[in-house]
Amino acid sequence: MVTDAEQEIVTGAELISRAAIDSGVNFFAGYPITPASSVYTAMLTKLQAAGKLAIGASDEISAISMCIGASMRGAKAMTASSAPGIALMIENIGYAFATETPLVIVCGQRLGPSTGAATQSAQGDISFIRNLISGGFEIPVFAPNSIFNCYQTTVDAINCAERYRTPVILLTEKDILMSSTNINLRFMEQVKSQVKFINRPSRNLDDTSPYKTYDFDQLEEVPKFLATGLGSEHRVVATASTHDKSGRLVKKSKEAYQVIEHLAAKIQDNLDDYNSFRLNLDDGADTAIISFLASDLSAREAVVKLRAEKKKINHLSLFTIFPISVKAIEEATVGCSRVIIPEVNLQGQYADYLAPYLAGKEIIKVNSLADLISPNQIMEAYHG
Repeated sequence: MVTDAEQEIVTGAELISRAAIDSGVNFFAGYPITPASSVYTAMLTKLQAAGKLAIGASDEISAISMCIGASMRGAKAMTASSAPGIALMIENIGYAFATETPLVIVCGQRLGPSTGAATQSAQGDISFIRNLISGGFEIPVFAPNSIFNCYQTTVDAINCAERYRTPVILLTEKDILMSSTNINLRFMEQVKSQVKFINRPSRNLDDTSPYKTYDFDQLEEVPKFLATGLGSEHRVVATASTHDKSGRLVKKSKEAYQVIEHLAAKIQDNLDDYNSFRLNLDDGADTAIISFLASDLSAREAVVKLRAEKKKINHLSLFTIFPISVKAIEEATVGCSRVIIPEVNLQGQYADYLAPYLAGKEIIKVNSLADLISPNQIMEAYHG
């Protein structure tokens, strides 16, 4: 029996902040914006209480600039915002990507476009988040499916940012960030004991060989990190202009083109190592459901009810939505003629991204403008 003393009421924002601090995040800068303000408040409170740096910035551009500078100095950095604020951060997100600077950006989705409805949840930022980086590049995007899952998925996002020296988006929504639920404290401690916290690959300070800020042998490899301002004899170069492995500005050279290819390869070619999903297969299934964010819980309930009706159905729950895991999509839909994709936006944005990988299959979009999608809506889509 679980006693009251072993339970706690928490929000998704609270678990994100706990996961961040447990992962070693020691710098946060942000600007309040609903629903990400809940993460902002939690991080400022917890980090400042622990003697770490947490800053309320004057705007979103200042916030992400501070995070980039802190990360270049060796800190684990995070910020949080919603689509209007992230729109202001786009140039610096690209800069972090090009300079291979680890950083986690929490995006709290709300009904849009523009200012929209700050207190109304939605999942309409998927196409926006997918195309943050110019040049056709993409950054990893993680998405928790519930309040409880915020802890694990936040750890995964931070580990990915550190391991691959890249900005990462933690895509959430108002209904996850600001809603509350009971958690079992003993179970949370068990979860914490089982997760692995990763730090960025760093240069051995005893190594006397010449240091190149962006050095690698294979395209998918991650350069060794050396913090700026250490006072060592090695030169750290931070530039978002086209450069070679040393950071020297060159527009046309074999090495400069390799660096550009490397920026894409380290994200795409290592996908299997950081991609997170749950696959629930039913032998002989003709239909698959692919779900993510808060719609995933409804999809799981729908699967249970459909199987109680003796229906065969596969279910793929995604916690990493970009880059798209073609292997997971193919495994979930092999032998299926129909794929149901529920998402809270008008267009079926993620379904459109998956369409090229679902050729020859019927794609059934289950969409809502702002309200959570219910299990019954998914079941109705199945029955047609």
